[in-house]
Amino acid sequence: MTTINAHRLQRLIKQTRPHVSNDDTLPPINGIRFECDGIHIHALATDRYTFAVARTKVGEETDSWTTTISEDNLGWFTGWLATHEGDTILNLEATADGLAITDDRGTLVVPAKDHTFPKWQGLFRDALTYVATSGDLVSFDTKMLARWKHADTHLRTWQAAPEKPLLLVGEDFIGMQMPARYSGDAKDRAAVLSDWSSTLSKGGKPVEITVPPAPGAVAEMAETMLRQTLRSTAEMFGADMGSEKGRGAFNAWVHSGIYAWSSYRLLEALKKADPDLAETTVRDLNEQLESGEIGEWAWDEAEAAGYDPKAWQDDYEAHLKARAEKSSGETTPAS
Repeated sequence: MTTINAHRLQRLIKQTRPHVSNDDTLPPINGIRFECDGIHIHALATDRYTFAVARTKVGEETDSWTTTISEDNLGWFTGWLATHEGDTILNLEATADGLAITDDRGTLVVPAKDHTFPKWQGLFRDALTYVATSGDLVSFDTKMLARWKHADTHLRTWQAAPEKPLLLVGEDFIGMQMPARYSGDAKDRAAVLSDWSSTLSKGGKPVEITVPPAPGAVAEMAETMLRQTLRSTAEMFGADMGSEKGRGAFNAWVHSGIYAWSSYRLLEALKKADPDLAETTVRDLNEQLESGEIGEWAWDEAEAAGYDPKAWQDDYEAHLKARAEKSSGETTPAS
């Protein structure tokens, strides 16, 4: 039996379903192919023009199995999956009747068959090892390009030659799209430049190209958290432990390092469980931090969770008062 959480299974389907062939006379590609090699579950889909492969690690090493869920069954199956919390543990088993999925409420058997499927490993291996060559501009179908929207937040691309497939690589994701036929003029860059020369020459001095955007809010925050962790753990050893102010600074750096490292670990866990949710959450968090109103939000969240933030505030103020009185007593000369 193969263990996976609901978020990861939902993401595998979301990443690959746009590439499923709508030709129901071709059952092997009219659905999503699932292949488990004992370490990863792979989800595969193709209509022969685009080909998507997504993978995720299983909970623990398991037996190998393969099966295909047809497009007809993917609709209601996806709806059933959406009723589960993301961290719900699902146990998968390929049976003669289909893919058996067991949760804490029972077992669902999704009709599925082990159709013969294209040998995809060699296809992608060859595409990655082609020698790059220069050539004409390449044409791609924009409707097909839209299929990659849910593959990842950012995708790296590679194409060896105009007649070769465009490779797209993300986090635990790899795909390819075949170029479209183009019979018109202006196939190479020189021809395009000539065609646009009268318009482009009016621009005057070229504008400096801006730096490409950061690889994503999650990656940027992860880097920030790591930097802060290292900075905090370095600064805390420079504090003057002989004074109360120095000891306070030491404690502040310790807490800063602890929370920065904790934030990084939790962010990485969320990214692995659901990269889309991680990116959306961090972007929303960045907007909140920039607004300067996080104190108000924290108060509201504490109340919504059933806590008493007013009692917390009173306790903290009493702590500060007691510390101030103690400090005053220690520094007052004896009469």
